[in-house]
This record gives sequence, C-alpha cells and structure tokens, in this order.
Amino acid sequence: MGLAWFRRPKISVEVSGADIIVTMPGTSFSVVYEKTDDNQLIANSFSAPKGQDEARRISFPQFLALAWTAANEKAKEIGWIA
Repeated sequence: MGLAWFRRPKISVEVSGADIIVTMPGTSFSVVYEKTDDNQLIANSFSAPKGQDEARRISFPQFLALAWTAANEKAKEIGWIA
C-alpha cells in the first residue's frame, strides 16, 4: 500500500434507507446519493458551505471524486448496482 495510503483523505459512507451518504470528517463536505429506477446512482444533495474558513486538506471537487468512488463501491457491496 505504501505511504500514500496513510495520506489519503478519510471519508465516511453510510446507508440510510434509500440513500448513501458520504461525508468527510473534519470538514463540512457531504453528498447524498440515491439509486434510480434503472440502477444508477445520482447525487441528490451536496453540502460545502460557502465562505466558511476551515482548513481543508482537499477541495470540494476532489471530495466529490472520492465520494463518487466510495458510493459506487458501497452500492455494489449492498447489491444496488452490478
């Protein structure tokens, strides 16, 4: 795995009913995904407060890229998508 694994930002993934919620501890970043009728994931809610002065390890677009991957992995794990 190497040292890059230790530096990778940590994210949290939860399933709540029909939603997959991805957050990043230590930030205000979050995104909620839902499964569509054709077994796709779509983001239906984002949170990245504007103007908040917090030390961020990554940008919101970088978080969204990590969140998308994590949500897809979780959706496959729970059988929502193939």
